[in-house]
Amino acid sequence: MTGWDLQPQGISSVLKTTGEFAAKIEKHATSYGKHLQSAAENAGTISADGDSGGGGKGGEAKGGLVALALSQFAEHTTPDLKFIAARAGKSLNGAMDATTEYLKGGQHMAERAAQAQTKALSAPDLDPKKPGKQTG
Repeated sequence: MTGWDLQPQGISSVLKTTGEFAAKIEKHATSYGKHLQSAAENAGTISADGDSGGGGKGGEAKGGLVALALSQFAEHTTPDLKFIAARAGKSLNGAMDATTEYLKGGQHMAERAAQAQTKALSAPDLDPKKPGKQTG
């Protein structure tokens, strides 16, 4: 690879679009647990005496096998969704920081090149004994 050819406008557009999707993932991750909890509460129960739904005998908690499975599923998958959203955010910030540093470096190199060009184009001084000049 001979060099990089980054286009800040293109990078900005991609980061914006990706950021919008990452925000949607975060929004869905937040509502994810609520939806599973609602599904678990409305899944109904089955008991040995034929009672279904409504929480069973003696005020037992609502639930059953489906509710338990959904609860455990949410417990194990919610951290993964949160990680995906956090990873996306961190990756977006890293891409933005890398692009910024690349552009700063390019600007710094351009400034140094301009200084070198100005120095090279200046008239030569033929007086070697002028104060501030080094001989040898």
